[in-house]
Amino acid sequence: MTLDLYGDIISEVPAELTGSAGMAGSANIGDRISRFEAIHGSAPDIAGQGFANPSAMLNAPCMMLAHLAMPEKAQAIQNAWLCTWEAGIHPGDVHREDVSKVRAGTKEFADAVIERLGRVPAYLKSVEVRGGEMPKYTYVRPTMKRELRGVDVFVCDGTSTADQLAERLKKASHGMLKLKMITNRSVKVWPDGSPGIFSTDHWRYRFVDPDALIDDSKATYRIIGQRQVMQMLHLLTESGVDVIKTQNLYLFDGVRGFSLGQGE
Repeated sequence: MTLDLYGDIISEVPAELTGSAGMAGSANIGDRISRFEAIHGSAPDIAGQGFANPSAMLNAPCMMLAHLAMPEKAQAIQNAWLCTWEAGIHPGDVHREDVSKVRAGTKEFADAVIERLGRVPAYLKSVEVRGGEMPKYTYVRPTMKRELRGVDVFVCDGTSTADQLAERLKKASHGMLKLKMITNRSVKVWPDGSPGIFSTDHWRYRFVDPDALIDDSKATYRIIGQRQVMQMLHLLTESGVDVIKTQNLYLFDGVRGFSLGQGE
């Protein structure tokens, strides 16, 4: 058992040693809730093309089934998975011409596993999953005092400088909220940004209460209203600002639920 960051390291390095990050599942076990997932990301560049390795998405649910006191089901799936490997049916990321017999696509590999349910491997060591009792989760949603203290507005602009964008957004927002800072790649570029910083076309604008001082180094945040946010976003879009997403900044029971920007 370890923290999430070290769990990523521990799970992904052995997976790569076996040939691919597409092999391993992971489990995050908590007192109130647990999460089971592949160790890898979503890989949108190969989505829908049918050659992703589905092994991690088979092994993760097996961990879940064992956790939910259904070890026999997890065992059946994992042994069928091993039988598929023994048969030389391998996804493209681990396919080897001198070892593999079939270069299987995502569906083809999954169908081969389903076909072998109920079998045990002949050469690889079979899996024996032990199960316990079904965990009893008791989750009580806590009540919290939530206070809106600002909003981050993310804007796409590939032609303007930080100073030009600051003047444009201050004018467009008509003082509905005050522009406190602009960051690009998490680096402060306005006000008093370092010259020569490489910037992308993805900017974050932090807006706060109109009475907050823009040079307030103590990051003072006063309560604002949801209507102020909506009206300001309307003004920005009406002026042609390309708003791509927003993120409200809240305090929860007086505790900040958002990250401070550089220099705040």
